[in-house]
Amino acid sequence: MEYIIHLLIIICIYSILSQGLNLNFGLGGMFNLAHVASYAIGAYTTAILSTEYGFSFINCIILSAIFPCVLALLLGAISLRLTLDYFAIGTLAFSSVITALLINWKSLTRGVLGIPGIPRPEIYSYEFIENSDFLILIFGFVVVINILLYILFRSPYSRTLRAQSEFIHAAESLAKNATRARILSFVIASATAGIAGAFFAYYINYIDPSSFSFQEMVFIFTIIVVGRPGSFWGNILACIFLVLLPEPLRFLDIPASVLGPMRQLIYAIILFLMVFINRKKLFPVQRKI
Repeated sequence: MEYIIHLLIIICIYSILSQGLNLNFGLGGMFNLAHVASYAIGAYTTAILSTEYGFSFINCIILSAIFPCVLALLLGAISLRLTLDYFAIGTLAFSSVITALLINWKSLTRGVLGIPGIPRPEIYSYEFIENSDFLILIFGFVVVINILLYILFRSPYSRTLRAQSEFIHAAESLAKNATRARILSFVIASATAGIAGAFFAYYINYIDPSSFSFQEMVFIFTIIVVGRPGSFWGNILACIFLVLLPEPLRFLDIPASVLGPMRQLIYAIILFLMVFINRKKLFPVQRKI
């Protein structure tokens, strides 16, 4: 039962993490490779504030959402001036800078040693120590966040995002502020990533830079691609499917040194197939005037 609860918590974390990027990349068509950096910032914000300064759960969640947003505004102001491949390279460079800071700013992040002893959330003197209690807490956040995102996915704002991703000049000719829509999608995606990072830190009780590698970014994009970019319900189903997909391998007599690469190989094959099948949707021909 504990194992099932663990898997459900991981699904909840990735659901928050991927649905935010689904708005940014799925609807907006922005190949944002800095999403995992926002995830890391949220996790480290919670880890540092809860262990070093004794901040409460609510304050940590709020600040873990705000700090990535501030950096998203900075990143948006710079990267949104870039297009297509250059935009992806720009966000990847930003993610690399954050990773370098996590490793080398040892006085704050403890570098590769990581931050241990992160306490479990506490609300009104009730501490969510048991995983079953933690699952209830994070599931409540998943429901609220997904309801808010679903409203966005069904709003005129989502149509503006789709329009600017397909043909930005036509969208602007219809008095749609494409730049503001793109920056707002960055901010929302970064906030959800920060919240997911906070819950990850609270759940694992320990974080280090290796938890936020480029492999995590690939896995998040795999969820979105498998669930079909821009599909709200498809993203949720893909998240459940991909988190549970390699679990049967654990019950086979496979050495740990083989199991890890095998899981990555499965994800790589699925990502390749889905990109090949949906290549016209993922990489549409840019219309010109």
